[in-house]
Amino acid sequence: MTIKDVEEQTGLSRSNIRFYEKEKLIEPSRNESNGYRDYSENDVENIKKIAYLRTLGISIEDIRSIISEKVTLQEMLEKQKEVLKNQITDLNKAKLMCEKMLDEESISYEKLQVEQYVTDLHDYWKDNRTVFKLDSVSFLYIWGSMLTWTMITALCLIIGALSYSKLPTEIPVQWSKGVATSLVNKNWIFICPVICIIIRYLLKPFIYAKLQMNNYYGEIITEYLTNYMCFIVLSVEIFSILFTFGVVKSVVVLLFVDTAIFIGLLVVGLVKMDLRGKEVL
Repeated sequence: MTIKDVEEQTGLSRSNIRFYEKEKLIEPSRNESNGYRDYSENDVENIKKIAYLRTLGISIEDIRSIISEKVTLQEMLEKQKEVLKNQITDLNKAKLMCEKMLDEESISYEKLQVEQYVTDLHDYWKDNRTVFKLDSVSFLYIWGSMLTWTMITALCLIIGALSYSKLPTEIPVQWSKGVATSLVNKNWIFICPVICIIIRYLLKPFIYAKLQMNNYYGEIITEYLTNYMCFIVLSVEIFSILFTFGVVKSVVVLLFVDTAIFIGLLVVGLVKMDLRGKEVL
């Protein structure tokens, strides 16, 4: 079957199907005569199963674990049931609070008195600490987003393309005390965006598994570290170009600054998450 046939059979968009392919959840064969993807009935069934599990709120990484038999579907459903149960409880509480507030004849931000609706303010903040955790790590979401990764990878490609014609035939990839110790063909400059893709689609699942944090924050931190490594690749690419033209001599300072900044931000975010869960604002 072609992807158009799969769209018709599943009712899903092409972008969804391609996404599952990129995440290696399905791997359709190739038609030898034209090189196009050739989807089987089994692929279609798997696509429907994956899409259905996503509607239950199960993450891509957890679905990958189910497919690879690291965890059974029953175990994952039991885990997700508890997650949804907690979410429903929180939503029902919020719904009741909204209804209570709407019972007032007139309500406005200026006249809102929180203590009128909350008996113990400290306990209320504590019960809703998850919200404050999310507020405190918003920068992790931004840095760990797909958009950020795309921008870094695109920059690697653009910088390589713009500098390619001006580079000598061979460029340095290893340096020692301001001297090039290893040279490669300048086509190497286009390896950087490829490395970013490898990090995203091959190394990222490995990082997530090693973290052993099968929860929401585990995914955030994995995305953060993935994009950070791609940023290091971008930094090395820029350094290699600048070194070639004699603008800079030491990569150590560059990498040290990169590491200090982003590890510092990660630590601050984790500390704030912990504090938000233990203290009252």
